[in-house]
Amino acid sequence: MEGTNEKEGTKETRVFDNPKSKMFVIQQIFLPLRRDIHKNTVVFSTTVQQTKTIMNTPLMKNIAATIAALGLLAAGASAQTLATPVTAKNIKLSKISPAVLSTPEYNVSIANKRSEALKWFEIEVEFEVKDVELVDELTFQYTVLLNGKLCPGEVTHVNIPKGNNRYSVMYISPRSLDRITGGKALNAGMIDNIWVKVSKSGQLLGETSMKKAPLPNLPQMPDQLVKKSDTPFQVLWWDRYEAVKATGR
Repeated sequence: MEGTNEKEGTKETRVFDNPKSKMFVIQQIFLPLRRDIHKNTVVFSTTVQQTKTIMNTPLMKNIAATIAALGLLAAGASAQTLATPVTAKNIKLSKISPAVLSTPEYNVSIANKRSEALKWFEIEVEFEVKDVELVDELTFQYTVLLNGKLCPGEVTHVNIPKGNNRYSVMYISPRSLDRITGGKALNAGMIDNIWVKVSKSGQLLGETSMKKAPLPNLPQMPDQLVKKSDTPFQVLWWDRYEAVKATGR
């Protein structure tokens, strides 16, 4: 039965009250949508099939194989560079050079505070990296026998490239020198010996000393040697010395 509504002498037909009319409207809305979906699916399937056909040609197979081979070579070379083991053959300690330096002075634009220039004790170690392109880190252990006092110290350098004329350095501050020498001015006779060992991940790679003598069994005075970054020489000779591993890394 068609729904009717008499209002002011007119007859109003309500289409949606007729089930057949409802079905007709639904078909008119969804059938075109269904055809579009089917059409797009066919196009997509055809595109995928065409892509597979192109990729299966001999030319594309050769290109893909070449790209894959280049990728493997690059990855292998990178892994080899990073994973190359470092042994005692790759590190050569050359020379230990002690020196006494005055505290550097800088010209600044603020009022100058006058003070006596004090003396620092510098220990520089020259070394060489051979047959490996880069060493990620090396730890240098210093032991200084100064005025009969045994002073140990350690510094770790990072990203050391292949080559000679590589340098590590540590210092003893003026106040520490006063403690070691009993307040006397440091002289060459007080420098008994210096030993240096270099290691990587706990493996000893080399060692040397100023004089050929075993390390004496004496009480040690720790914390007397400091890194360059803890001295007023921090900003000087930046390109001479190897980078130091930051604390906490």
